[in-house]
Amino acid sequence: MKNKFMQIAAGTIFGLLLLIGSAQLFVSGQEVKNESSDDSRENFSGNRSIIGTWQTSVTPRNCQTGEPVAPAFPGVLTFNKGGTLTGTSTAVSSVYGVWERMRGWQNYSFAFISLRYSPTGTFIGTQKVRQTATLGAAGNSFTSTGSVEILDANGNTIGTGCSTSTGTRFE
Repeated sequence: MKNKFMQIAAGTIFGLLLLIGSAQLFVSGQEVKNESSDDSRENFSGNRSIIGTWQTSVTPRNCQTGEPVAPAFPGVLTFNKGGTLTGTSTAVSSVYGVWERMRGWQNYSFAFISLRYSPTGTFIGTQKVRQTATLGAAGNSFTSTGSVEILDANGNTIGTGCSTSTGTRFE
């Protein structure tokens, strides 16, 4: 029973993390401050923003040791102007979330939620993923770290996990 739960939890976590970070992740409604002018997200042009579509690879990890607990899995995240995010992965069908720029043009945080269903299609709960990401110097890649919370259909936490991810801008 414990092994089956761990398999389900790991699969769910991996899926969410993939979407998230990898860039699972995933975005409007937040304002971005351009350090040289005003607070408009549109001041970030080209690759100096997370806005766009990213191919991701998410690695589920042990939160205490950082060791991988499952193979990495692929995903796609799209960060929209205004602070919203959508995505998908081999682990989950779709994710919906929000993002915001943190300090400097390279640092971001994002969070998303995914609905979970049994193999028969019955709703069994949700997964919530939270990540922090840093864009590479050229703005065409990112790395992220974060956590996942797995909830049952009543909103009770039934599992948690951690992950790292990488993302490559889709052009």
